[in-house]
Amino acid sequence: MPLPLSSIAITEKNLLATDSIFPTALEITIPGVADPVRVVRNNENVIWPSSDTDHPWVAFPFEMDEIGEESKGEIPRVDIRVSNVSRAMESYLQAYDLYTKLNGYTPITVSIFVLNSKSLASSTPEVEHLYELINAKTNPYWATFTLGASNPFNKRYPAHRILKNHCRHVFKGVLCGYSGATTTCDKTLYACRNMNGGSNSARFGGFPGVGSGGIRLAS
Repeated sequence: MPLPLSSIAITEKNLLATDSIFPTALEITIPGVADPVRVVRNNENVIWPSSDTDHPWVAFPFEMDEIGEESKGEIPRVDIRVSNVSRAMESYLQAYDLYTKLNGYTPITVSIFVLNSKSLASSTPEVEHLYELINAKTNPYWATFTLGASNPFNKRYPAHRILKNHCRHVFKGVLCGYSGATTTCDKTLYACRNMNGGSNSARFGGFPGVGSGGIRLAS
């Protein structure tokens, strides 16, 4: 199906000669990293939208496979190779690995934007795709991200489980409520009772009263 381009982009695309460009930008949201990584495939930084001068899109080398359309129900995938010569991307992945060990799995999301240099005042990109990280690997030259759409078969159903001795809350999150010096938690009631002098166990996210005979699910 045709892409819904802006009137400026359609005009520029149909000209025999133009000085406008269509840079591709990536916004990589990594759990555990405070700000999204915003990079653009260009030879200089890009301010987009042009009113947001505090958050420039940094010129950074990356390669991306062609994004196609699937007609047989497959989960669409695309590989993006971001320069790793400075080891910047590898440090982000290491921070993400530590986050998942402490807080559980939350996917990295990648937004792909195609912009037009003559319509940067608009906050609406010419093209936008949203993917989740499926796999990542690095070498001295590239950090390769394999991206795909969210797969509903990878989601747990029912969403919640009643477990006797395992807290379902994110450690040091709002529901956990713990803000002390301890940096790790094995999610057991014993560990919860040893925090804040035992007063934190009232917030324990497990169900100690559940019997041990089998598994119980709650929708």
